[in-house]
Amino acid sequence: MSVSTIIVICYYNGQLLRTETDVKYKGRKACIVPLDVPVECTFEQLTDMIYTGTTIDKQRFELVFNCKYPLKSGNRFQPFPIWNGSSVCRMLNLVNTTTIEDIELYIEVVRVKALVNQSMGGHVDLLVRDNYNVP
Repeated sequence: MSVSTIIVICYYNGQLLRTETDVKYKGRKACIVPLDVPVECTFEQLTDMIYTGTTIDKQRFELVFNCKYPLKSGNRFQPFPIWNGSSVCRMLNLVNTTTIEDIELYIEVVRVKALVNQSMGGHVDLLVRDNYNVP
């Protein structure tokens, strides 16, 4: 029987920590949201699922993703950035190619600030990394 969805456990409202052999997510207010993600999910679909499943405001914040990725030698892990469809596919394929049953996805919330461009009379969006705690 083939699998149509994969459990992706999303961590947000905390901080990604890398140790010598592992990747962890910590924070007093860290939240966990499990998602059933379709095997054929695109980056845009995954992003929309996360905005919908969390309290993060899509208009005010952008998301940066890293998954917990196993190294070939021993029980060691490293962060693996998820930024496009190919990286989402590689992340979801971990369930088929390793002993991992659930994917751990760590989310960094980045505040988008609009700066007024006086000479152009418009707004320019600028990403500014804040240590923001999502309610």
